[in-house]
Amino acid sequence: MKYDKCPVCQEKLKNGVCPMCGYDFKRLEIGQRFESTRNRPEYRVRPNVEPKSSMTKYHKRAHRQFRTETKRGKGKFIKFILSLVVISGMVLDVVSDNDIGEILKKVQIFVNDDGMEEHTKTMPDFTYEDAAYSLEKTGNSFSVKLSSGRYIVGLDLPEGNYTMTGAGDDLNFSAINDVQNISIYEQVTNKKTLEADRFCKVKNVRLYQGSLVEVSGKGHISCKTSDANLKKMGEPRDNSLSQEVEVFGVMTAGKDFPAGTYDIVAVNGEGEIDFTFEQDKDDEYGAHSVWLSEDPQGEEPDKYVNLELTEGTEIEILSEGDLEVKLVPSKRIRPENVPVYDS
Repeated sequence: MKYDKCPVCQEKLKNGVCPMCGYDFKRLEIGQRFESTRNRPEYRVRPNVEPKSSMTKYHKRAHRQFRTETKRGKGKFIKFILSLVVISGMVLDVVSDNDIGEILKKVQIFVNDDGMEEHTKTMPDFTYEDAAYSLEKTGNSFSVKLSSGRYIVGLDLPEGNYTMTGAGDDLNFSAINDVQNISIYEQVTNKKTLEADRFCKVKNVRLYQGSLVEVSGKGHISCKTSDANLKKMGEPRDNSLSQEVEVFGVMTAGKDFPAGTYDIVAVNGEGEIDFTFEQDKDDEYGAHSVWLSEDPQGEEPDKYVNLELTEGTEIEILSEGDLEVKLVPSKRIRPENVPVYDS
């Protein structure tokens, strides 16, 4: 992985060294590159093995904690400014009600707009330096809106170089392809923000055949490309499952309900649901987390689509009592000749 800023200090590196903490990232990059070439496994097409997403519950919780702390900090700052205004008016007794109203408006404008931007990111070319081939320039246009769920390049959207645009306040996007050694994780929004790592638009997102794309959060991400490789697209199969499943406690696919591809739908309340695939049960970070809300006015989406729950996968409502969900068979399933390259 190539670093252009320190992930701890958030300072731009100078000649590969963080000017604040002094850490030399050039040595780290050399070590990582050596280990990746020496220990890189030989990946094979595993059409019937459910991929493991990079968006674990730890990613989600860390991000939610960061967003909460940011909002709290902003709220404290607003209260501090307002307190100064009120106290000054009381002490001096020279500020009229109209003046206070105007001051409050200016404070609100300052807090909301000062320093906020609609950030745009262009993925650096070195993100794809280990890819085995370059994407074909086809000249074919394609666009799709992806809401919360999982999608496969070559089935739900064609291979191509995409621009991703956020249509929601707090969205997460990931694209994983182990064969091409590509791992992308970005936070997108449709609003101006103080946070330089949340983007309204992300360009140069190269999605290779077999990549697993995951979106979480309320709203959708608009994906557009002018070089869609439509000839590589596979045909989805109809889902043979028709029975909905009410989730309670801890349930196991293939034991408590038929294994297959489902949409997780919130029936009542709001909260978190976890799922752990059979091959990840011994992994400390193997659980995946989805946040849902039945409330249309809530901060979370009401469903998560296209989740392949293979034999032995455990699903559990962590917010039991606050959240009720059901599994609804997805409209499509992945055919065996469409691979997913994600370990």
